[in-house]
Amino acid sequence: MNFNYKWNFREQSAKIDNLILEHITKKWEKWDWRIKNTRDKNKYKIVDYQYRTRKIMYGLVTYKRRIYEYFDEKLQEWIRVCLVDEILQLPKYKRIGEDIEDTIIENFADGKRYRDICVICKKAGISVSSVHRVFKNFEIVEANPVKVKLEKNQPIFVAIDDGHRKFWNFKRKGTKHSMRLIVTYTDNINHKVQNKRVKAIIRPTKTKIGVKKTAEFVKEHCQKFYENIEQAKIIICGDSAGWIKEVADYLSTQFVLDKFHLIRTLYLGIMAGNKGKYLKEYNYCKNLRLFSLYVLF
Repeated sequence: MNFNYKWNFREQSAKIDNLILEHITKKWEKWDWRIKNTRDKNKYKIVDYQYRTRKIMYGLVTYKRRIYEYFDEKLQEWIRVCLVDEILQLPKYKRIGEDIEDTIIENFADGKRYRDICVICKKAGISVSSVHRVFKNFEIVEANPVKVKLEKNQPIFVAIDDGHRKFWNFKRKGTKHSMRLIVTYTDNINHKVQNKRVKAIIRPTKTKIGVKKTAEFVKEHCQKFYENIEQAKIIICGDSAGWIKEVADYLSTQFVLDKFHLIRTLYLGIMAGNKGKYLKEYNYCKNLRLFSLYVLF
């Protein structure tokens, strides 16, 4: 007897999906029936029956529900409402279910493309535009972090740098964006920064941001994550770019060269063009505690 496992699995999988859809349909229609029997009959009157289709991960769910009408005293008019949709928290024109929205956000965070997400949600039959709308309307609730208490004249290091990356928009056109990254921390113990906080400004490349806006962004970032920032000692870290020095001057703070650019400058000053002639001196300077953190510029 020939037994095709793949064919049998696909057939059974489709049957299971249909059973799930039928179960959800009966459950929602049962809720609508319970609402009919428990509603305030003097207030809500049945005026119509309508079908509604919802998309979930297993396919399309079409269920029949009752439409009610009640008189609004404030508006002085009759209002039509579907009570089962209110219990299910379904907006009027929304078809995509919450399970699909969660799948879209999770896969997009993992770096999946719009078309890849459509393949994952193949049974739901969503399009690229649907994925784009879900991601566009997704709002991230920013948490209120616990602020770090700073002592008087305690140093707080603010590392600033620019990065560039190409992002793909909805029309599949690559647009280069710049990221002004700000990393703040209070100390460096055993090569581990303490009380680290990160923030970034993302903008299209060649869009001017200015020294003043960057400085205000640094102030806002520090006030959000640290207490007593007024009595702390802010130290701006970065490479030797002119705009970073201007930010330090604007904030009336100290500017230092970060470790990476310090080692690079040290290498160019001692080792470049000498073919290892001063390797011993270079390693000695590199391992100095003073230079392992930063150098005053």
